[in-house]
Amino acid sequence: MNVKSLRAILVALIWIIFQSATASYIHGNSIGQLIANHLPLGGLFYLTLLIFLLNPILHRIRSGLEFSPSELVLIWVMISAASAIPGYGMMEFLFPFLATPAYFASPENQWKEVLFPHLPEWLYVSDRKAAEGFYLGEVSGAHIPWGAWTAPASFWIAFSLVFFFLIICWSAILRKQWIQRERYPFPLVQVPALLIERPSPAGLLNPLTRRPFLWIGVSLALFIHLLKGLNNYWPAIPYIPTVYHFNHLITEKPFNALFRGWALDGRIYLSVIGVTYFLQLDVSLSLWFFFTFYKFQEVFLSAFSIPGVSTQQQVMGGDLVLIGFLIWMGRHHLRDVFLKAIDSRFETSDTDEPMSYRFALLGIGISLIILIGMLRFAGMSLGIICAFIFLLGLMVTIITWMVANAGMLLVNIGITPLRLLTTFFGTRIIGARNLTLMAFDRSVISTWSSESLMPYILQSFRLADYASVRQRRLPPLMILAILVAVAVSYYSSLHFIYRQGALNLVGWVYSGVGRYGLNQANNAIQYPQAANMAGIYSASIGAGVTGFLLFMRHRFLWWPLHPIGYVVGITYAPYHLWFSIVLGWAIKLGVLKFGGFGAYRKYRPFFLGLILGEYFMAALWIFVGLFTKVSYWGLPH
Repeated sequence: MNVKSLRAILVALIWIIFQSATASYIHGNSIGQLIANHLPLGGLFYLTLLIFLLNPILHRIRSGLEFSPSELVLIWVMISAASAIPGYGMMEFLFPFLATPAYFASPENQWKEVLFPHLPEWLYVSDRKAAEGFYLGEVSGAHIPWGAWTAPASFWIAFSLVFFFLIICWSAILRKQWIQRERYPFPLVQVPALLIERPSPAGLLNPLTRRPFLWIGVSLALFIHLLKGLNNYWPAIPYIPTVYHFNHLITEKPFNALFRGWALDGRIYLSVIGVTYFLQLDVSLSLWFFFTFYKFQEVFLSAFSIPGVSTQQQVMGGDLVLIGFLIWMGRHHLRDVFLKAIDSRFETSDTDEPMSYRFALLGIGISLIILIGMLRFAGMSLGIICAFIFLLGLMVTIITWMVANAGMLLVNIGITPLRLLTTFFGTRIIGARNLTLMAFDRSVISTWSSESLMPYILQSFRLADYASVRQRRLPPLMILAILVAVAVSYYSSLHFIYRQGALNLVGWVYSGVGRYGLNQANNAIQYPQAANMAGIYSASIGAGVTGFLLFMRHRFLWWPLHPIGYVVGITYAPYHLWFSIVLGWAIKLGVLKFGGFGAYRKYRPFFLGLILGEYFMAALWIFVGLFTKVSYWGLPH
């Protein structure tokens, strides 16, 4: 490893330490969201500063001292991997899950009688005083009960780290299939790829900086968010609204169902419009079309008063069909991976892969053995363990497929192992202990998947191709970044939570998710139910529709709909994104129709400018908010 690579690693670690120490504090205090989504806000802000501020300074000091594209790739790879740790991806849900049982148990909810007999004391913070200090706060650093957290946090963090290693190995196996053979577009990768483009010999800065449309897009985003941010401090300053509610337009049944739950509100995110411009038209069309399709299903259900049917149950069936389809499409590659692993002389080459196929398969095998052993030690039955781990793997793979194809900044897959298994098999056959332990699923791998590790990994593998960075260099750097992020975020998060009190932080995370999971298990045990036949029928419909969409897309080039819109379902993510996707889709359609592909390429810097400008201002207002405690939510989060 040369000096420049070491410099890049140190520069990346500086941001990782800062981000890991502050991200949970920023979100917990409702100041904003430093990571936010699968194009991490803080990371892009930092990369922009390195390219447009630090690189010119270094060049003036001495030509060649500036960061090269390969160094910038290494920095981005490490920051991306670390972005999965302090927030939704791991730590932010871990702490409240572990403190919830002891603090919120009461005679009314009967957790002590129903759940605690199936929950080993070392698996959660069983010390009542430690849990009270966590939620009530006003505890100095010297008096934090570290010992009460050691056993439960060590278990779940170790479980997560082993699962993360499995994900890295699985991503290394999928890389060639998804990037080289199926050529998934990875729209979000285009943003850092355009930024790290090597400068021309005639100038220092990125060639994009000489494109006027880039600065028009940046200026528009800066202007809108400057006014919006100033209005937070001085309400007399006018601003351009970016959220529009349509519920007052239709108030009568059954069409008012359009505005219940995840409503048909219009939320404008310039970065989403920018990302949508880089999408294929069938993908962007499908994302907004199927969201409205699901909403009109709710109108139908309301009109005929059909109870007990959730449109999200269709997604369950769709996800199962989709994962089968992905395995089928990659069957030849997976066969080659297996043959190469058992015989190094096999013709398939893995020298350009992030790790050898033998090492990747061995890593997956050992990881599975460890994960099964840990859950078995906790008391979960073997059959449920296998289903649980399979469903976790299914979830992260589908999330990554969505990000790779549609540039989904947010993805809420809408299912959990507990919900899916109880829908198909009921609660009795699963058993009380399994139900109780599966209630902790969100403390292991978040289903609130806007900061999921696997999309970050495969996007990093794709970005490395733009700067000809050797893939074998990436996994060790990812692991280093993850370990540093875990250590820093664990220490810093407990410090600020015990000082402020979790009850004074964002409620749906620190007081909500843990109670929701345990109440699910509690209700399932106290009120056992058979398999949900309405849910199974809905899942069967979802499986059939997804299968039809996959068949039509792969057999007929004229077919206009992509199955991704259907399997995204109707959750928090499309609710936030659909309106901006409509705008981005309509703009790109108009550009291609009236200007052709040449016009599309001509205006591409403008939409990159929208992304950069919105991200820069959102990050800037968040950093101001660290001192003023005034919140700013400029991005989908």
